[in-house]
Amino acid sequence: MPRLFGFALRIAISAGLLYLVARKIPVASFAQSLRQVNLPLMLASYLLIPVMGYINAGRTKMMADIQGLTLSINQVVRIVFITSFYSLFLPGYLAGGIIRWHRMARHDSKPAQAFVTVVFTRLLSTTVTAIVGAACWLMDSTARHNLGFGLGFAVLLAGLCILHWLIFSGGRAQWLANWVGGHSRVPRSVADKLGKILRSVGKFSEISGSRLASTVALLVLSELIGILSFYMISMAMHLGLAPVSIGWVRAYVALLALLPISIMGMGVRDGSLVVMLRTYDVAPALAVTYSVLLLTRTLVLGLLGGACELWNIMRFRLATSER
Repeated sequence: MPRLFGFALRIAISAGLLYLVARKIPVASFAQSLRQVNLPLMLASYLLIPVMGYINAGRTKMMADIQGLTLSINQVVRIVFITSFYSLFLPGYLAGGIIRWHRMARHDSKPAQAFVTVVFTRLLSTTVTAIVGAACWLMDSTARHNLGFGLGFAVLLAGLCILHWLIFSGGRAQWLANWVGGHSRVPRSVADKLGKILRSVGKFSEISGSRLASTVALLVLSELIGILSFYMISMAMHLGLAPVSIGWVRAYVALLALLPISIMGMGVRDGSLVVMLRTYDVAPALAVTYSVLLLTRTLVLGLLGGACELWNIMRFRLATSER
């Protein structure tokens, strides 16, 4: 019942936000914006989606290898896409992260290692997204007039750095694992499970500089391709925005999508784009149209994941029938 209530609440939030946005947008202007979209350029932007999927799978595998997970790159790619499919029906990144953790954990029966891998890669990915977004904001002379967005990046980056320092540096996790294991008042079942998680966290505190640099490089590359994809869609709409402008706007869209308050970011993304693109005097109707076209990227990625999940189901049934 609580889950059903939470799901219904998020649908209500999305519907309410969409209603508020729709009240400000003339339907005729929205329809006219859609008709003027350069469809070939729009479709071309979709080709970058699987490229980003493979890059993200590559950096996830690098982190999974540290934890002793034996997933191949193709298996990680399928997990990334399948997670995107189920995320179409679930709120925010948290629910999708649970699915990703479950798929990774069942492969090697290492739930603690899979959990820490998902958390660390998300923390690192969010940090890089914020850094790239902040850099784009700094390079955009128009955006710099709105200090609120820059302050938002600064506060978020400060919080992420503190979080990373507290959890993944200085050997604190290993010390805490030893303390939990040797403390008689901690129930043995709790100490064993928590100890596995903390020791897995400790492995990331010992990550080599070269591997960390390679992972960050893949994350930056993924961000740049994501910016290019968003930029191509803005070109298809003739918005006339510079790549650096798209860069910081995209970062905010990606960060807001992490909040578990709506379904597929609907309402939240639309409203935030109306506010952010006002910086460049983009009409609300165009901003909402841009948001709708960005939503189609999410749907395409989800369809790729659905195809991967269908392939898994058919392969399982075929293997079962042959026994």
